[in-house]
Parts: sequence; structure tokens; C-alpha cells
Amino acid sequence: MNTFKQNKLALAVAAITTVSITLTPHAHAQEQEQMETISVVGVRDVNTIMPPDSSSAFGFDKSLVETPRAVTEVSSDLIEAYGLRSVDDLVRMTPGAMTSSFFGIQGSMDIRGESADNYFRGFRRIANPGAFKTNIRGAKQLEVMRGPVSPLYGTGSVGGQLNYSPKSAKSDTTKYIDSMTGKVDLTLGSYSQKIIAAEVGTPFTLGGKQGGIYVFAEVEDSGSFYHDYEPTNEMLQVAIDLDLTEDTVMELGFQAQTSDSIQVPGWNRVTQDLIDHGTYITGAGPIRNSDNPIGADRLLPQESGFVTPFAPFFINSSFSGVGSFCSPGTEESSNFVYDGNLLSCPGAPGFINGYALTDPGTAQIDHKTTFIDDIDFADSTAVTAYLDFTTYLDGDMTWKNQFYYDYMDHTKFQSWGFTADYPGATAAEFRSSLMFETQGDGYTIQHITGASIRNEDLDLNHAFFDETFDFRDITVGPTANDRIDWAVDDPYEDATILYDENGNPTGIEGTVRRNYNEEQVSNVTNIGAFYLADIALNQWSILLGARYDYYDVEAEDQAVSLLGIPFGDGQVHTDTETALSYNISVSYKTDSGFIPYATYAKSNSLTTNQLGGIIASSVDNGEYLADSELTELGLKYTNDDDSVYAALSIYDQEKTDRIGQTQALVAVSSSGIEFETRALLNEYFSITATATHIETTEVSDNALAIINGADFAIQNGLEPYQVYGGRIGGNRSTFIGTGVELDRGGLPDNSMSLYLNYTHPLGEGRLTSSTGFGWADETYTDVLETILLPSYMVWTASVGYVADNYEILFSVNNLFDEEYYTSADLFDSVVVKPSEGRTGSVMLSYKF
Repeated sequence: MNTFKQNKLALAVAAITTVSITLTPHAHAQEQEQMETISVVGVRDVNTIMPPDSSSAFGFDKSLVETPRAVTEVSSDLIEAYGLRSVDDLVRMTPGAMTSSFFGIQGSMDIRGESADNYFRGFRRIANPGAFKTNIRGAKQLEVMRGPVSPLYGTGSVGGQLNYSPKSAKSDTTKYIDSMTGKVDLTLGSYSQKIIAAEVGTPFTLGGKQGGIYVFAEVEDSGSFYHDYEPTNEMLQVAIDLDLTEDTVMELGFQAQTSDSIQVPGWNRVTQDLIDHGTYITGAGPIRNSDNPIGADRLLPQESGFVTPFAPFFINSSFSGVGSFCSPGTEESSNFVYDGNLLSCPGAPGFINGYALTDPGTAQIDHKTTFIDDIDFADSTAVTAYLDFTTYLDGDMTWKNQFYYDYMDHTKFQSWGFTADYPGATAAEFRSSLMFETQGDGYTIQHITGASIRNEDLDLNHAFFDETFDFRDITVGPTANDRIDWAVDDPYEDATILYDENGNPTGIEGTVRRNYNEEQVSNVTNIGAFYLADIALNQWSILLGARYDYYDVEAEDQAVSLLGIPFGDGQVHTDTETALSYNISVSYKTDSGFIPYATYAKSNSLTTNQLGGIIASSVDNGEYLADSELTELGLKYTNDDDSVYAALSIYDQEKTDRIGQTQALVAVSSSGIEFETRALLNEYFSITATATHIETTEVSDNALAIINGADFAIQNGLEPYQVYGGRIGGNRSTFIGTGVELDRGGLPDNSMSLYLNYTHPLGEGRLTSSTGFGWADETYTDVLETILLPSYMVWTASVGYVADNYEILFSVNNLFDEEYYTSADLFDSVVVKPSEGRTGSVMLSYKF
């Protein structure tokens, strides 16, 4: 296996080395045919491989090669040519990105070891780690900036941002498209894939004023490679542009999306033998389901646990029958060990008697079989709307007033024991900015200054006590003994809490349903003032930016335990804080086309739960604000005829944050090297390539650690099947000690990609094709390094024909049916996502 890995790495290095040769064009050709070459480039870049002339990364009209930060831009043409459909696909194009599996939902990217924020036209969206798939097909352009965002855009993740710019009626050559244009796409693929998309744009006049409208819609109703997974998704997007006066332009639009894609963790009962040979440990979990007619097909709280006042309220007033929360042990109190640490795990000796599987054995399992249940559901509705007024004032000044609104309603249930409800989450923002230019003797300064006000009103409801994976045999499927009941708004409809004479709860009479053990309500108002300056001094450029933010925070924990005891203190916690963020970049444009730069940025962001809301326990001590720091050195290059673009960056990032679900503090350090290049080799061939080396570590004593059951069993002289009927967990420090710095799991140290594109005139149109691979190094699934995932190389290929009025494109993903695995974003030691096998599709397009 090592030899094969080295050969794949050598192939990838050789390919990228080949690309680097193009950085030195032939001098003779430049001297004699420079003007001719420039005219040809604009024709042959049919897939818009090369970056656009301007980038919105900081808000200035500044080319990507001159932007002193690591930014990757992907055009709509490139989205189509490469068959990109989700944020996970953008990993092919983006160095520093390696997205882990958030239960199979392609909601957001992971950049530089951190979850990145989704932006829409420069405004941050409500957090979406696992609610619904973020579509990218309706984008005119996608921009991925690594590291803190521009002060213009507010505060956000240190990982970076994915900024989505929707398709509109604006033209690249004139203000508006000059006639009606549109396209209808029909995609049919393996496993009953069915997607239909339509878009149409037209100019119009209203009251004698010119305008344009563009509509994009997509509907998917598909099966999938994985058994019983059938996602549906609908999206409608509208963009209207209108000249209100000679000096003022209005932009108005929205995007509405509905989805019912359920979460799928992949494989459970993970062992190294399962990864290496596909050998799965079988066997049924202990019988816990009673003859109670309420919830007869699933485990009620009184079946998966023992509700009693002797159980602390912070473990939901219930001793779990499907999990044990371990604490540090002593010579007298310990009953287990892990990595040499003594453990005290309540429930033992139940591990042998109460957690052991019945009729254990082994079976070979394929990648199509996953942890899934036909009673699982997930319903999402998301609406994003905007209204901009841009006024061009005297003296080349531009005044923008922008209104933004984001809404999400999401509810889901997964039978391993997780229910979520986000009822009517909203974010609204107004931003006013003024852009102007000043000039002097030998210098030019572009300025952006302004202010913004944003409000987020978020309500998060989670149920995750008794959340357990290993007790289900996925070769058999779900049973009444391994389904955890879903949470309901009124868990006491068929139950009554009993109290003693002093008002203390003593137990429950009747049947209690699952409760939401996390109900976090928060409201945040953020007022910010910002200033940016782009200073040009001959060949030097200095980019400065600063932002001053004021936060007004309200947060409350409204959850109560199964015996009605509040998890929080019943108070609304309020606070106000201020924070300063700033960045400085210096770059130098050489005559040879190379632009070295250096950037330092210090930013602030909110530490939040999974929805982006504030956690009540973090308010009083001000821990809802987190500092981050970025140092980045880079080198960018483009040649005279704009046929080669290359970017190299070296960075170091530091951040302290709270983990969204458990609220544990985590200090993260990340450093790495990123390389990206795009080149038009000649009039037929073009190439894109990326390479990344990254090292990310973290320290978090109170992070929740769910221990790999097989690893735990072996260390304690047991067989894996003897612990698979339950879950072993505790604070991370319990298992490894305090203050230990660990490599972040699931993040390969090395990765790269290489894609070769070909186009050739044929008849009235042109033949197109693309082939390439993404390669990732081996990595451990989790910080405890229990399971090693092998390296992999995944190839994709496409061939098509493009004419004036129609197009056909055949695509194949995972061309050589490579088997690989993706680490989970949560529970990364106990579940892993098996790869999707070879799939194919054909897209038929009619253009008018």
C-alpha cells in the first residue's frame, strides 16, 4: 500500500511541476506575437478558467492577482464544465479546503481546519453546518477567501468565507443583457438522479428606465448511491436590476429553497479491520423495548434510561441505559483504563451484561449500506432577500445602501437519538458605505467607509441525551430496540411529574416522551463602523482595514430535564461588548508579473452554538467573543497575456472558540502552505491545479469525547461486541489528561488536485472534455488517533458538445471506483462516511 501511495503522490507532484513550467513563457513568441496572443486568449478561455478581472474579496475593484490574500474564485462556466453541484465539490478547486462529513449534509466548507461561513453577496448567512445542502448552480461567481473576512463584511469565522453572487441580468460587456436569454437543463444519472433547472433573463424598461430581470430555478428528486437515501431539493432565485435615475441603480432579489435531505452518519462499529477489509461486526443490541403502546417501535426515555431524582439534573435526571459518562478514576474507584489513565465509568459491570450484543458475528459490508432509517426526516425552508441602492455622486464617489434578510426554518429527527428544531431563525442587516478616491503626487488611495447594523434572532432546540450509534446492526437495519424516540414540545402529555411535600420531584407517573435538553434562545444586535484604504504607491500597494463593533447580547437557556428541573438558571443573560478588528497588507508588483505580499489580521468573531446563536453560559464572562490572528505571506503571478495565474501562500492562524454542540472551549492553531495555478496551455488545453500542506492542532479539556468502542474494549481485555450495546464518553481530559495538544482528526496533512481541460472546434460548435483527480493523504479519524483512513485518489471525467442552441455533457464521478472514507465532523471516533462509488450523469441543455 505504501508503494502505491508513493506512486500516486509522485504522479501528482509531476503534474503540478509540469504546470509550473508554464510560468516562463517563450520570449520569442512574446516579442513577435504579443498582440495576437492577447486577442486569442479571450476566445480560447471558453470555460472561464482564468480568474476574473476584479475581485470583491475586500470590496475594491481589485484584480485577484493584486489582492493580498488567499482567494479562489469559481465562475458559473467553470461550475458547469467541472460538474460542480455542492460546496463539497469546491474542494477540487480550493487549496486549504478539506470538508469533513456533517452526517452527509453539504452545508458549508471547512477551510484551514475550521468551518467557514456562507455569505450571499457579501452578507453572512445563518449558520448551516447540517440543515440543508447549499446549492451553487445558481451562482454567477463563487469566491472562497481563506482567513478572516474583510472589515466591510463584518465578523465571521477565522476559517474563511464562501461568498455566493447570484446570476443576474448584468452583462460583462454592457450594463444589461440586450435581449432575452435562457437555458433549460435536464440531468439524468445513476441511481435515479433527476434534476431539472431553468434560467431566463431579459431586459425591460419601466417608466422609461432601463432594467433587467434574471430567474433561476432548480428541482431535484433523486435516489442515490446509498440505499434508502432519496434527497429532494427545490430552489427559486430572482434578481432584478433597475436604473431609478441616471445616477441611482436598484438591485432587488431573493433566493428561496426547500429541502428534505436527512442526515446519514455512514458506518458505525468502526474498526481498522472494517476500513481495511470491509469486515463488519454484527449482532443485535440488548432488548430494551417494552410492551408500552406509546412508541412501540422506538425507545422511550424510560426504556433507554432510568428517570430518577438521584440522577443529577445536568444529565437529564436520567441514568442512561445506553451510555456511560466516565470521569477520572483512582486506584480505589476506577473500573477501566484508557491510554494508561484510570477511569470511573458508571454502569460497569453492565458493559458485559447490559451492553453486550446478542448473537455476535462478522459480515462483509459494502459502501451502499449505511446507518439510515425510513422514519428519519429533515425539513428545511430557507429564504434570502436583498435590496440595494447604489448612487454615483460627483467626484467619482459611490454611495451604497444595502438591506439584507435571511430566514431559516428547520426541523429534523435521526433515530440514533438526535432531534433538532430551529423555528423561524432570522438575520437582518443594513449596511451603508461610501467609496471614493483621492490622488496625490505619486500615489492614489481608494477609500471605503461606512457603518452597518445587524440583528440575529435565533432559537435552537436540540435533543441528544442517549444519542448512540453502535447498538444498531446496519446489516439488519433499524429495530424497535435501537431507535431512540424523537423529542416533542410537550413530553408530559401522557405523564405527570410527582413531587414530595417540599416540592421536590420524586419521579414520573405514566409515559414521558423525549424532551429538548437544549433550548437556547438568543438575540444579538451588532453595530459596526468600518474603514478600508487601498493605497497605490508606484509598484507598492498597502491595503488597510479596520472595524469597530458594538454588541448587545441577550441569551437564555430554557431547557428543563425530564423531571422539570431547569438546565440553566432561568435568567435572561444580557451584556454589551465592543471589539476592534483590523488588517494590514503590503504587496509589491514586479515587472516580471510576480507580486509578493505580507498580511497580518486580527479579528473578532462570535462563539456560538450550531445555529450561530449565543450560549447563555458564555455571556456573563464575555466568552461569546473570540479573538483570532492571521499571519500570511504570499506570492502571486500572472503573465503578460493573462494565460497563467498562480498563487502561493504560507500562513499561521490562532483562535480560541467554543464547540457548537458541547460549548467546550477549544484553542486551535493552524499553519500551512497552499498553492493554486490555472493556465491556458494553448488554444485547446487548459489546466487547474492545487496543493496543500496543513497542520492543525487543538487543546480542549472539556470537549466531549465519545470513545471508539472497539479500541476501548481491547484496552480493557474485552471483545468489541461486549460494549457495542452502549456508548463510552466523557470529557477529553478524562481519557488523555489535561492541556494536551492534539492533531485535529480527519484532516489530511497533504492534499492536491489536478484537472486537464480540452476544447476543439467541431462542426457548428465545439467538443469539450475534462479529466483530473483529487488526492488526499492518509489521516486518522479523530484526535485520539484510533482509526487510520488510507490515502486516496479520486478521478472525475466529462465529455461534451457545445453549440449555439444546445449542449450535451456526460460526466463520471469516481471514475476508477476508488474506495475511501471521510471523517465525521462530530462523533468522529465512532462513525465514518464510506465513499460514493462510480456514478455517471448526462446533462442535456437547450439555450435560447
